[in-house]
Amino acid sequence: MLMPIKYIAKEEHGRMQEIATYCFTWMHNARDVMKKYFQDYVEEDYALGYYDDNGTLMSQVVCFPFEIYIDGVAMKMGGIGLVSSMPEERHGGKIGLLLKEWLAAMKDRGQVVSMLGPFSFEFYRKYGYEIGIEMLHYTIPVEYLKTFKGKYTMKAYEEKDLPCMNELYKKFAKAHNGCAVRDSLLWNELTLSHPWDDQYGRYTYVCYDNDNFKGYMIFSIKEGKMHVHEIVYDGKDAMDTLLSFIYSHQAQINEVNILVPMDDGIQYIMPNPRIKREIQCGMMFRVVDVKVALAMKNYSGANSGFSIKITDPAAAWNETPLKITILNGKIDIDECNTADLSCDIQTFSQIFIGYLTPSMAFSLDKLRGEYKSVIEMEKAFKKSSTFNTVGF
Repeated sequence: MLMPIKYIAKEEHGRMQEIATYCFTWMHNARDVMKKYFQDYVEEDYALGYYDDNGTLMSQVVCFPFEIYIDGVAMKMGGIGLVSSMPEERHGGKIGLLLKEWLAAMKDRGQVVSMLGPFSFEFYRKYGYEIGIEMLHYTIPVEYLKTFKGKYTMKAYEEKDLPCMNELYKKFAKAHNGCAVRDSLLWNELTLSHPWDDQYGRYTYVCYDNDNFKGYMIFSIKEGKMHVHEIVYDGKDAMDTLLSFIYSHQAQINEVNILVPMDDGIQYIMPNPRIKREIQCGMMFRVVDVKVALAMKNYSGANSGFSIKITDPAAAWNETPLKITILNGKIDIDECNTADLSCDIQTFSQIFIGYLTPSMAFSLDKLRGEYKSVIEMEKAFKKSSTFNTVGF
């Protein structure tokens, strides 16, 4: 009998593309890009497939290896994508089997956390994922920016700017849980450009003062609108300079759309505060290996003690009750028989990444147990402005 689940060989990438294109119809207009994407980036141990009795690939889940920052610590992350199945194999649990297989594989690979962009929040909650990233989306009439004055110099990005740009990004990313650790591949293929960009493309401009790098923005312009995919700045003078630069496009655009973290300050300095601000749901997140992730986390000198029991049907290794002791930021983890607190893996994951605090989870009845233990847990897990702009 053929093994129904196995890694997908390179020679089957055509079939993978066929399944993905069937499920995501927007990919029809990007067939050539898709083919190159599979050739360049999808290794044989990145893709798990489910095969029918005839040995035909019918369902697939790809897991890309990345790293993300959580409290300034780079953690290995499994980025789930291209989750797709032919219609005759749907609703039979095949994707669920592949996701569970990937959780075990991620644990073995040291990928202690995982993220994905959901087609359905309800579906992925069954496998321990929960919303962990949210962003603020501004829609601003360009005329509202006319009073901003640029103190620094703007110029088009050059390849030699990337090291300085990356240093500024790292400072930003370490302050916003969920941001990716970027190598040259992520910068060049998923940030400065993107596999699915249309004919309009992306532009990048940098902001500097003498030899000091102060900020940058990555954007596209189409149909009278500027879309700012990423804007990072060091201080208010850099912010003013970037906003003034956006206004310099007033002959081309009527409005600008900007995606920023929830703690961004642009809204507070607008001359006219009547701008559209929307909270946009981002990636779903889960902890894959609770004990290892806890051991890696930065506790910033905290002192805390609590015990917790986590329910995780898709990853049974996370269900052992744990006694946590943190002394001057150093953690000690022991297994125990009973625990003062309990929650599911979705809630724990939200607390871990800083999307929810323990007290917030407790007030929503997502974290249960003794309130004094909630307060202890609160000492170790703080609220964070989570963020991720370019998928992974």
